[in-house]
Amino acid sequence: PRYIWSKMGGTPKLSKGEKHSYRMTAVLTIRRDGEKLPILFIIKGQFGGRIDTKEFPTYPAGHFYAMQSKAWMDAEVWRYKEGLTTAAEIGYDVCQPPANATLHCQPLDVSIMAPFKRHLRDLWIAEDIIDQDEEGDEDWMSPAAHIKRTTMIKRAIMAWEKITPEHVRASFLKAIPKPE
Repeated sequence: PRYIWSKMGGTPKLSKGEKHSYRMTAVLTIRRDGEKLPILFIIKGQFGGRIDTKEFPTYPAGHFYAMQSKAWMDAEVWRYKEGLTTAAEIGYDVCQPPANATLHCQPLDVSIMAPFKRHLRDLWIAEDIIDQDEEGDEDWMSPAAHIKRTTMIKRAIMAWEKITPEHVRASFLKAIPKPE
C-alpha cells in the first residue's frame, strides 16, 4: 500500500495479503527461432488455497500459473501439475539449471530482460488508476490483492507481446559465442 492511516500513537497494521500481494515471479521462455512461449506466473500462496482454486480460473488464458509459498522458481514448481508430462509428450527433457550457471544457461538475460522490464515500467506509468473492483470497492490507493495480481499479470502479458521475434533472434546471435 502507498498510504497507511493510523491513530496518533497507534501502530499501522497491515494484513498479510496487503503486504505480499505483489509477490510474483514471471518465467519468460523463448526458442532460438524467436518464438516466445507462454509465461509461467508463480504466485505467492498455498497449493489448493483460495488463489489456486478461485483466482486461477479468472486469469488470462494461454499462460500458465503455479503456486509456491514464496513465489520462487524451485523444485516444487518444476513438479507442478502436468508440466513434466506435457514436456515429455512433445519430446522435451526438462531439467533444473545447475547452481551458479546463469551466465552460461541464460545468455539473453540482459538483451531480453532489459527491454521487457522497460516495457513493464512504461505500461505501469501509462496505466490508468484502478477505479474499482467487482465488489464496488473504490479504494484506489490500495485495491484488493486479487485486483493487484490480475493487473500485474495483464501488464506482464502486454510487455511480453512487445518483444518481437526479430529482437529475440538478434539477441541470440549476439549472445552465442563465435569461434575466433
